[in-house]
Amino acid sequence: MEDIYEKQENGDAEPKETDITAENSDSELHSILYGGEYSEYGDALGSEEELPAMSLKTFGRKEEAKTEKKTVTETTKKVRTIIIVSAVIVAAVALAAIFLPGLFKKEVEQPPVLYEGEVLSGSRRVMMFEHLERSQIQSIEVHNEYGEYTAYYNAETDRFCFKGLEGAPYNEELFSQLIVAAGFPLISDRFLPGEDRADLSEYGLAPEDDKAYFVITTRPVEGEQTRSYKVFIGKPSLTENYYYCMVEGRDIVYILEQSIKTTLLADVKSLLTPILTYPIEDNSYLTNISQIIIGKDGSLFALIQYQDEQANVPGVENFGVTVPYIVTKPVEYDASTEKMTALLGQIVNMSGSQLLEYSIYDIVPAVDENGDPVLDENGEQEHDYVLKPGIGEKYGLSDPAFDIYYKYKAADGIVVDNMVSVSAKQRDDSGEYYYVASHVFDTIARVEASALTFLDWSLMDYLDKPVFSVNIDKVSRIKIDAEDKHYDFTLTGTGDDLVATETANGRTTFRGDDKDVGENRGIRNFRKFYQTILSINREDFTEEPHEDERALLLTMEVTFRNGTVRTYRFYSYSERRCFMTVNDSGEFYVMRSMIRKLVSDADKLLSYQAVDPRADN
Repeated sequence: MEDIYEKQENGDAEPKETDITAENSDSELHSILYGGEYSEYGDALGSEEELPAMSLKTFGRKEEAKTEKKTVTETTKKVRTIIIVSAVIVAAVALAAIFLPGLFKKEVEQPPVLYEGEVLSGSRRVMMFEHLERSQIQSIEVHNEYGEYTAYYNAETDRFCFKGLEGAPYNEELFSQLIVAAGFPLISDRFLPGEDRADLSEYGLAPEDDKAYFVITTRPVEGEQTRSYKVFIGKPSLTENYYYCMVEGRDIVYILEQSIKTTLLADVKSLLTPILTYPIEDNSYLTNISQIIIGKDGSLFALIQYQDEQANVPGVENFGVTVPYIVTKPVEYDASTEKMTALLGQIVNMSGSQLLEYSIYDIVPAVDENGDPVLDENGEQEHDYVLKPGIGEKYGLSDPAFDIYYKYKAADGIVVDNMVSVSAKQRDDSGEYYYVASHVFDTIARVEASALTFLDWSLMDYLDKPVFSVNIDKVSRIKIDAEDKHYDFTLTGTGDDLVATETANGRTTFRGDDKDVGENRGIRNFRKFYQTILSINREDFTEEPHEDERALLLTMEVTFRNGTVRTYRFYSYSERRCFMTVNDSGEFYVMRSMIRKLVSDADKLLSYQAVDPRADN
């Protein structure tokens, strides 16, 4: 390698002139890496520094080469200098922040200007008036495109209700949103429209504009003055994200958030719950509904009564129907347990899918055919519910297809009379439904047909299919006469101690377990015979055949332990059917084969043969 430095006569070492091509190469690399902004550094990337000649005199040629690899460029020195200076600056800033904090304080935000009547919320937000919570509100009066309504606090019931619809239930969640919208209206902006009141028309708030508004009034508090605020609501913004509004007595236009669209600007019907009958939360309706009346096309269709202790002879226990309800039309029939459970559930939970009208009735004094007042059992004036003009025609309720009434006695002794009128079945693209008017809640709602399936039932569907369904322990005597055969059973005791004695054919007694007293001689075989009686089913309604067209096949007289007597007669009027009467009244037919089986099983019982109520004969 050629020496970089040569000794001069004066002992100084000077750089040897370098090749121009190498210089150009270093310059190009510098330009690529740093660009023009670093050109003031002057030296080429990696070029040697000028060193004093004296320091070079102490090294040999090999040591000079080693030192050459450790040389520091001018650029490296400057970078180190920049780092050191930056660290000093950062330290200085940190010290200033500690000892001179005032230099770094943000400018204190000034509170917004408040105009008369305005207040600041806890989050320093401008409000039209102070936040009114539910407990402070007496009433909210609303006027909008759908009409007007007033929600007010009723001190007697300690709850809010709607004026004129005091009994109407409402959606608590939506009502809470109404409370917030009126008592805590959220303002996103405000401005002064200027002295020219005509400018307000741009916002739908001019005096001549048909504006929606609400009036919120505080609840009376001793020692405080009741406050009331009337807020006019004008046009929405172009995007309908906001509404312009003004407080009565101020020239300020406020901008409210769109939440008022579903509350203060909504139809009150969206707040009301379309419940149509008195709601019963528990299962007490299975026993506490004493009477149900169903009218069809203006005539009595079914009268259903609860069979309780009071329905029988005073002081004598219930004669023990297995179903607590009986259907009367024109005589008593045991009601179907399954059907009654479904019927009661649908009646007491009757609610609509959509509320259509409210405040639909005019209540007028009831009068009889002579125009005299109709009084109730307490001598007080009865009243009739008369649909307001146009409502009956609109919903097909002028002559309703059904009228449904039930009487419910609550646990606190209060008796509630419920009545609804139902239109004929309606149909649209979404399915079948009814229009139902509620006397209790003064409303009309749409009710899906699937919620009122009992309206499609025939009277037969309401009835227990067996012609006879009474607990055996409640029966004292069963007497059967079938042409030349006669049977007379007397029953005493109950449960395991039940004893049945037949006296028409000598004296045959059935008691105890069959295994103890001999095959088929115990009370178990008699219970199977009794089950045969319970298996005689009503098949359907039929017209009563003429006396010349029927022949008496069998008479069964049943005496209950409370003294009640029912007489069942079966008349043959075809090869397969028998017309049945109960206490000489009848509307049904039963299969003739069941009457033949009853006689056959009575014979088997007396001859100590096993009775099988499920067998065909």
